[in-house]
Amino acid sequence: MRSLDVFLNPRSIAVVGPSPHGNLGTACLENLLSMKSEGVLKADIHCVNPNYPEVLGTPCEPDLPQAELVVLIVPTSLTVDYLRMAIAKGYEGAIVISGGFGEVGGRRLKDLIPDLGGMRMLGPNTLGVVDTYSGVFTFFAPFRKGGRENLPRPKRGSLAVISQSGQLGVALYDELCSSGPGVRAIVTLGNAEDVNIAESVEYFAQDPLTSAILIYAEGSSEGRSLMDAVRRARENGKPVIFLLGGVTQVGKRATSSHTASVLSSSFVVTQALRQAGAYVVSSLEDALDAAKAAVMIKSDPGSRIAVLTNSGGQGVLAADALSSMGFTLPDLSSSQRLIALKSSGAIPPISSIANPIDVTGGAGDDGLFAAYSALMEDSSVDSVLLIPTHHALPITLGLPAKIAAARAKPTVVSELGSSELAELMRAAYDSLGLPSYPSSERAARALHAVRWLAANPGTWTVGRSARGGLEVRGELWPDLVDALASMGFDVPEWSWVGSSGDWPDDGYPAVLKVHAPSLVHKTEAGAVIVGIRDAREMDEAVRRLAPIARSASGRLYAQRMVRGVELRVGLVRDHDFGCVIDVGLGGVVTELIGDHSARVAPVTEGEALEMLSELRLRPLLEGYRGMPRADMHRLSSAIAAFSDAACSPGISELEVNPLIVDGPRIYAVDARASLFK
Repeated sequence: MRSLDVFLNPRSIAVVGPSPHGNLGTACLENLLSMKSEGVLKADIHCVNPNYPEVLGTPCEPDLPQAELVVLIVPTSLTVDYLRMAIAKGYEGAIVISGGFGEVGGRRLKDLIPDLGGMRMLGPNTLGVVDTYSGVFTFFAPFRKGGRENLPRPKRGSLAVISQSGQLGVALYDELCSSGPGVRAIVTLGNAEDVNIAESVEYFAQDPLTSAILIYAEGSSEGRSLMDAVRRARENGKPVIFLLGGVTQVGKRATSSHTASVLSSSFVVTQALRQAGAYVVSSLEDALDAAKAAVMIKSDPGSRIAVLTNSGGQGVLAADALSSMGFTLPDLSSSQRLIALKSSGAIPPISSIANPIDVTGGAGDDGLFAAYSALMEDSSVDSVLLIPTHHALPITLGLPAKIAAARAKPTVVSELGSSELAELMRAAYDSLGLPSYPSSERAARALHAVRWLAANPGTWTVGRSARGGLEVRGELWPDLVDALASMGFDVPEWSWVGSSGDWPDDGYPAVLKVHAPSLVHKTEAGAVIVGIRDAREMDEAVRRLAPIARSASGRLYAQRMVRGVELRVGLVRDHDFGCVIDVGLGGVVTELIGDHSARVAPVTEGEALEMLSELRLRPLLEGYRGMPRADMHRLSSAIAAFSDAACSPGISELEVNPLIVDGPRIYAVDARASLFK
């Protein structure tokens, strides 16, 4: 039996807590009985309550019967006793809907029952699961309330949903089964004290009924195991959309390096999930839109998009949105097919065919169909964003079927409006596998999501780990020079100095610095002087910095001054993901500018190059305005070696800042380590 089978497809279910007076347990039981009466749910249903003879026509049993799965909806004080009974009777799974544990500051349930005896537990503080194929439905939200529909009936689809939040899971079910593509299953994790996100992703990664996975979580304590699970899903051809909550929490660490100060917990989670191939969003709307498109569009939409519309204004907005996301809109004004359609009157002669293609409000179903068919045969177009606004008099409900019949390329539809006809049109397109949205901007974002997923299957490799092995003699740059050189960085000429006589005459221009463990940031402490041109200036610099060195119990050292693009590369220990490497703008303004990219370490040379390509300062490395072009191969190779070697047991943090890049040379000008004591 696979890990979640007992929750999604049990042979028998015992619901503990229903009452004839109505409560959450009653609602859960009613939903299960409803699915049973429809013939979808095959499992035997037991009702457990020692205080009543029956609930909803189902006999109540005073004690736990023999069954596979128990659903607990009882007061917190009774939960532990029933769990122990379930363990003793050999239950295979427990869904603990009851709350009042760690989520409200109480004790964790697994602290109260450390050994589940092989039984798997979902929750506590969960709403359980929905499986549209087996009929299991443990949500306690009723299908009808006050004579009106409260939840839609289950709609089978291929999208698996994993939600940390139970109530959000219900809302996602409502949306996806009301006007979305349906669901394969929904698993709500609650406190996730046993079954967690990573295990759930692993399950659906192997599930033949699942084509895509949508996840909601507020971070992840599962770190690399979650990355492994996401990567396996992507390797199996399943898009993963991750809605990340709690992104406004800064969560900065109280540490000594610039690297640590710019890495918020949400940023690390986002970068790690993207490294594994997940499309990460921060809004519910984007998550639902991306999930719909990922389920319905099975191929890469490419980068060359045609916008076809009968509304010029909406076409312009769509073009702006697509262009801002990196898509191109090829000029179609010379398309012989489109020109012929204008000449023949198949589309109005006043139509604009440059792209966006605006057939105007005078075009009917046949005109839009003819123009769409022409785009299907145009080799310069990869995908289409269709905006066939229904407000135009000649447009009918027959258009979606015509478009679906001609579709040969990825297509998204924008149908703006909240009228009855607008909703009918969107529903018709959706039912035909053409994802539709109420605005052109949302349609463009959904297309971008599918494009991103196609272009980014993930670079993480399952089970990746660092070799480590870096040995350092101390925490400051002079103690680290040998280690830096071993990783492929250049080390500028340097020497301890007490006067100009300790520095060679041909070593100028030079820099003088104070070496002292207490000086975390030398620039702010006035403990560095740059641009020293000769011996006289060196003696003056020594005179100025010597008191600072003495007060900090330090020494002075000089470096040959080098110039170039200032980068920063650093490694920190993240609580959830372990070693994380960050690359960005170096120098004293690194936190202010915020130009950086992170990955879970170790990274490959290709990943290091990808990180560099994400930086806004990238043109400076590529010869901007005559600047020397960096040796990107050597630079990315050194970053990869750094990420592997620096992830050593004794090192908590290691940062090179600045890392000065001057053509083929990559100078580690300053560095600092934090070592585990």
